[in-house]
Amino acid sequence: MIDTLLSGDASSYDMWSRRNYLVATVGIAAVSGCTGDGGGEATEPTAGAETETEPTGTQEEGGETEEELPEGVSEDEFERGPVPDVYLSATSLGNETRNPDELNTKADVGFSEFDEAVENAAHQPGTCCANCADFVPDKNGDGFGACAEVEGYIGGEDWCTIYESLPEPSVPAGMSEDDLATAAVPEAYRTANSAGGEKRTPDDLLAQADVNLTESVEAIAEGTAMPGQSCGNCAEFIPDRNGDGWGACAKVEGYIAAEDWCSVWEHITEEL
Repeated sequence: MIDTLLSGDASSYDMWSRRNYLVATVGIAAVSGCTGDGGGEATEPTAGAETETEPTGTQEEGGETEEELPEGVSEDEFERGPVPDVYLSATSLGNETRNPDELNTKADVGFSEFDEAVENAAHQPGTCCANCADFVPDKNGDGFGACAEVEGYIGGEDWCTIYESLPEPSVPAGMSEDDLATAAVPEAYRTANSAGGEKRTPDDLLAQADVNLTESVEAIAEGTAMPGQSCGNCAEFIPDRNGDGWGACAKVEGYIAAEDWCSVWEHITEEL
């Protein structure tokens, strides 16, 4: 079962720092085979470079890998911005519009990588930027996203003290919670393209039970999912199109929420 390949000891989360995250997810995508707007007026300066290649690391003395930065992005730009234009006034997973002129610094919100965050008394098990309402997922293939409240580049496996959970959407009228896993999705989703550009085929979908669909916070806390994974940044996810808070998936049947996760998750970076 694919989820067996993805599962691991929660104590090994330190290997999933930003420095190694993209390398590891490439391997996961290879065995999983499936998965997970912005724009507006730019008041923040334009970033020096936008690239569709994954960042590469360099070796420090002693063999440690330095933090991997997108090509052409300096350490200061990574921490403070500017971010690429596509994120400047983008909409977050929780439908909050990013305002480049009203952002917190990373230092002010206790921003940290996941392995450091778990040592913070304010951190709740399984929480990370990928399942935060303020997160703007990767839009240009460099492996990083942004935040509606914090400046600079943001990785899905990061965390800060103003983390805001994504609430479960309300059950649509005329349905019960038990119906969500197998219900036919609204017409707007039935043959839609996913965030990674894959067309949904209603007659060729996996059951939610077969891919162990659950909330990403729970999956990360249990060690089934790795930090930084949720449907919101999965290449197969089809975001909410009708305002009810639910989305769909190009590979899995039923209603899907941005804060969910399943065992065939695939990072959107692989598809951009």
